[in-house]
Amino acid sequence: NSWESYYMEILMVTGLLAYIMNYIIGKNKNSRLAQSWFNSHRELLESNFALVGDDGTSKDAVSTGKLNQENEHIYNLWCSGRVCCEGMLIQLKFLKRQDLLNVLARMMRPTCDQVQIKVTLNDEDMDTFVFAVGTKKAMGRLQKELQDLSEFCGDKPKSGAKFGLPDSLAILTEMGEVTDGVMDNKMVHYITNHADKIESIHFSDQFSGPKVMQEEGQPLKLPETKKTLLFTFNVPGMGNTSPKDMDALLPLMNMVIYSIDKVKKLRLNREGKMKADRNRARVEENFLKQTHAQRQEAAQTRREEKKRAEKERIMNEEDPERQRRLEEAAQRREQKKIEKKQMKMKQIKVKAM
Repeated sequence: NSWESYYMEILMVTGLLAYIMNYIIGKNKNSRLAQSWFNSHRELLESNFALVGDDGTSKDAVSTGKLNQENEHIYNLWCSGRVCCEGMLIQLKFLKRQDLLNVLARMMRPTCDQVQIKVTLNDEDMDTFVFAVGTKKAMGRLQKELQDLSEFCGDKPKSGAKFGLPDSLAILTEMGEVTDGVMDNKMVHYITNHADKIESIHFSDQFSGPKVMQEEGQPLKLPETKKTLLFTFNVPGMGNTSPKDMDALLPLMNMVIYSIDKVKKLRLNREGKMKADRNRARVEENFLKQTHAQRQEAAQTRREEKKRAEKERIMNEEDPERQRRLEEAAQRREQKKIEKKQMKMKQIKVKAM
């Protein structure tokens, strides 16, 4: 009857209660932070977009005026109805405060909440260029992971000291003209004043997401691209986030709105346009070469499989006479292919002479 006999059960019940309490507290905190962000940004969003908060449940687009909760730590907000853009998706990605194990892990390695914004532009409202600015670590990672940055921004991330940016930030650009066009005084002011909150800013007419990995035996298809502006902002506090920290992100939303109008007006000169077109033609040519090699390999694999299946069929034939005839027919077909190939080679030599 001693309590010592039940110490294992007591520990389990205590752990379960701690997990439940943490789940409730963490979930409620994320909800409060999300609502605080929305309250401080709502007026700006509603003044720039006709629809704010469509949850996709209705046939007709309806402005719900509230965040859509994906789970306990991710909240989405869809905005549309603005000149030059199809729509804007805002995602509040909070830490998993409802998960006790995640809370314990963050004690060893602190991280921060993030706000990710994706603006999809109309095709006619953005010129042909790829540009990104952000922390050096983020630029290096995105250049390796994203299809457009790896193909069109092959050089290493460059310092933004020329524009007065902090040493912590770097720039990836398709061409110098784009950087000069994007980094005007107002844009530089936004970035320098809020450098601690900026993870990455990415403008691209060739955005298709992460690099496409080839599935075995399946030739790659040219990925579909969209003209897109992407923003990733770090919420201050390194996990100890308060509602005031969420409110402090409002100037960055002003920067997003300014960027939409800025990109619409930005147009490359004749030389820049020609260079951009050459870059896109080069990427497409390289893709076609790669696809051609893969198709050749796939065709060779199919031929070998066909030969193997035919040999197995001959070997499984029980009648010796029929087996002999099948072997002779296979040899004749193979001989015809060899003769046809030799004839083509002779024709090529004659043309060359």
